[in-house]
Amino acid sequence: MQKCLIVVNGFYINENVQYKIERLREEFASLDVQVDVKDSITLLTKTDGNQLFLNVQDYDFCIDMDKDHYLAKALSMLLPMFDGYEGLTTSDDKMESILALYQSGIQSIKTITAPLCYVPPKEEDIKRFLDQVENEFGYPMVCKDCHGSLGKQVFLIHDREELEKHYRQNYEKEHLYEQFLKKHQGHDYRLMVIDGEVIACMERINENDFRSNIALGGKGKDVTDTISQDIKDMAIKVCKVLKLDYAGIDIGLDDNDSPVFIEANGNAFFTEIEKVCHINVARKFALMAVNKISKQK
Repeated sequence: MQKCLIVVNGFYINENVQYKIERLREEFASLDVQVDVKDSITLLTKTDGNQLFLNVQDYDFCIDMDKDHYLAKALSMLLPMFDGYEGLTTSDDKMESILALYQSGIQSIKTITAPLCYVPPKEEDIKRFLDQVENEFGYPMVCKDCHGSLGKQVFLIHDREELEKHYRQNYEKEHLYEQFLKKHQGHDYRLMVIDGEVIACMERINENDFRSNIALGGKGKDVTDTISQDIKDMAIKVCKVLKLDYAGIDIGLDDNDSPVFIEANGNAFFTEIEKVCHINVARKFALMAVNKISKQK
């Protein structure tokens, strides 16, 4: 029997995490794989420079649902991971993802990152930066934390007053500003990709928010068999470039109705897309992991 370690955050586990754990446990059990779940407080990243003190030698592979970069790096030195460390950490940072796709032929939304600032900024420097952002995008514009999920760290900025207030509250964080897709606000596609194949596609529409996220009131519709091939091809290519074995890729339409990359979600949740598309995502994930581990032996 093979053994799989699932790693979760030690401080917070929501319903989507619980659903994913139970579904994976169920599907792995049918493939004769035992699943153990440990949190990041139990699996502290400890090292003396010569040794990693992580008690994971009994496991064949790991699924990291926490995305703590240091713990993920340590685990990747000892176990095969799905997703791998590089894909997981790149996709966890929205700006890193966009930069990694540079010159890949994948169109993304026009974006400006907030420059590193670790001291209270001078007024003239705030003005110098925000003038450029304002001139580039106008209003409204979108601001995002580089790390975040479920749409909770995504904000719509309507005017200079809101822009300045948001920047002053967040200048120490890694964050970015991007063009607002006026024609397709509250609308995008979530494509689930496993081992280079699109297995499920869900159109997300939120009539009450510019963000399409299901967690914020968006509604999902199964478009697996009807979505255009160019959108599927973009999702597959994103995963190839970002080195993702498994991901939820979000793709929108720009104001010319052309596909545009929004973000990649390594180790994405699949609560809603399983229900909407009636596709056993957990089974396909488990089969992918077991097959890859078998080929490595």
